Amino acid sequence: MPKPKKTIPPLNALRAFEATARLQSLTKASQELQVTQGAVSQQVKLLEEYLGVPLFTRKSRKLQLTDLARSYLSVLTDAFSKVQTSTQELFDIAHQPFLQVRCGTSFAQRWLVPKLPDFAKVYPQYRMRLQTIIWHDEASLEGMDLEICHGYGEYAGLSVQRLLKEHWIVVASAEFVEKNGSELSLEQLQQTTLISTMGYRENWNQWFYEQGIVESQVLSNFEFDNSSMAIDMALAGMGVMLGLDTYLYEHLASGELVQVHPQPMAAECGLFLVLPNQAIRPKTKDFCHWLFSQLAEHPNRDNLEWQHD
Repeated sequence: MPKPKKTIPPLNALRAFEATARLQSLTKASQELQVTQGAVSQQVKLLEEYLGVPLFTRKSRKLQLTDLARSYLSVLTDAFSKVQTSTQELFDIAHQPFLQVRCGTSFAQRWLVPKLPDFAKVYPQYRMRLQTIIWHDEASLEGMDLEICHGYGEYAGLSVQRLLKEHWIVVASAEFVEKNGSELSLEQLQQTTLISTMGYRENWNQWFYEQGIVESQVLSNFEFDNSSMAIDMALAGMGVMLGLDTYLYEHLASGELVQVHPQPMAAECGLFLVLPNQAIRPKTKDFCHWLFSQLAEHPNRDNLEWQHD
């Protein structure tokens, strides 16, 4: 038995052997690899010399694999298949169109992702890559087909359409309500643990100001960089959250969260669809039409007329 070599055999020789062995034909292998039959035969011989063992036996003009070659074929076929699959997944080399979507983390987790199976059912021809962000990337939409984000619509040089108008409401978990009551006074709220999401112009201090509490500044005890984490904190019964109603409807409907003060505060921010200021691709149009259909029954829906047909 020859001593195993530490290096990988020549790639062309491996490809020639794998195709010939799998197809059981030098002619078919040459057609698949788009080279001459002589070139395939030469590469197979090169591999046999490299390995120091014959890989084929010829009987009645038919190629037959040796037992060792048959085992080697299984390894190589699997390896080439993995290389092909990984290349497609990592570098987006695929036959079907690929949709690049960037989306705010909380909206993706709480609303978009649970609805994507419907998109896949309606448009099975598309693959999607969903990238989440906390705030709109003001640098550019390079590489993206579209973005869905919370903010204030101040995105110069881009096509922007507001999707939702929202309100800030005060909520707490059912567990918290059981211990502290289902409706809290302003004085009680000032004495409890306050939860909020950072980065917005609206905050607890502004909410209290609108309720007539102007003599003192009210600050959050816990601030998170996205609404999803703030909601999880509230669900854990750790305090009272000032949150956007878009993310809270389902939790309120299920009873997991309870609105513990009746007064909402209109949100200056909103959910926006952001597109490159250029011709819209068909796959982007398809996704946007689907998105608008999903938002049609949303309580906070704004102008849901698609502006790019």
